[in-house]
Amino acid sequence: MQLDAWLKDRPDRQALLRRHEALIDDPALARAGRDLRQARNTRQARREAWFKQPRLVAAMGAGLATAAVTIIIGVNMLPRGERLVGTPGTPAPVVLADGSEVRLNGLSEVRVELGRQERLLHLKGEGFFEVASDKARPFSVDVDGVRVTAVGTRFNVDQRKSAGGDAVEVVVFEGVVDVTSDRGMSMRVRAGQKAIVSGGVVERASLIRPEASTDIPSWAKGWLEFNEASLGRVAEDLERASGVQVDLKGAAVRRIQVSGRFAYDQPENALEAIARLHGLTLTRKGPDRFEISEG
Repeated sequence: MQLDAWLKDRPDRQALLRRHEALIDDPALARAGRDLRQARNTRQARREAWFKQPRLVAAMGAGLATAAVTIIIGVNMLPRGERLVGTPGTPAPVVLADGSEVRLNGLSEVRVELGRQERLLHLKGEGFFEVASDKARPFSVDVDGVRVTAVGTRFNVDQRKSAGGDAVEVVVFEGVVDVTSDRGMSMRVRAGQKAIVSGGVVERASLIRPEASTDIPSWAKGWLEFNEASLGRVAEDLERASGVQVDLKGAAVRRIQVSGRFAYDQPENALEAIARLHGLTLTRKGPDRFEISEG
């Protein structure tokens, strides 16, 4: 029933569904899936082999002990001004001196200020935050004049361009956050909800698939998920996550709506699937550069 209603809502969706079904049966897609599983199995085997080396494990244990001492000292010293930079690829969590964890998407960075009265992070780009509870020191993320404040929670903050200008999107996985715009408008956002701040206005919405049921955002696990997002946004997210640049030829191409889940560690496969599904032409322009144009 929900599928029928979705198809009736827009006439072009019937054709899109047929192309999607054809894509699922495509041998190239199955081959890409096998390649992805093989690559991941190879990485796992390397990790297991690495940990079986006794001398290396012992050395690593000594290094971890040193790191633990460093973290304890860091908490006492309350470091200020530490800068973290995200790089393309699946991000590893970075543990701050207060026990909170930060994951940064590619082309993103955050400056950390841990003080005696508050914990303040200045973000550019996108980051996922798992906050260690400390009621005496609120944990806040500032981006584009928007402040997101939480105590003991998990949330994602994304700074991006939109049709109406700069926008900040906050998605709450667990707990509660307060979102305050640069104009002073404030709104409380709970797990399973998101807030979008644009032009000083904060708007709250429930998620189609509550993120509270997952552990971390899909981008932090090597996947990009879209629900009728513009191809322009898909290209921006893919570039940030993988480092691959995608040139879109024409405003109509940028506006094409894309839905699906794509592995960004094999960006060419993702782009081929999108181009085929929407009847577009994908052209390789260099090692890390592609062009998508009308068929």
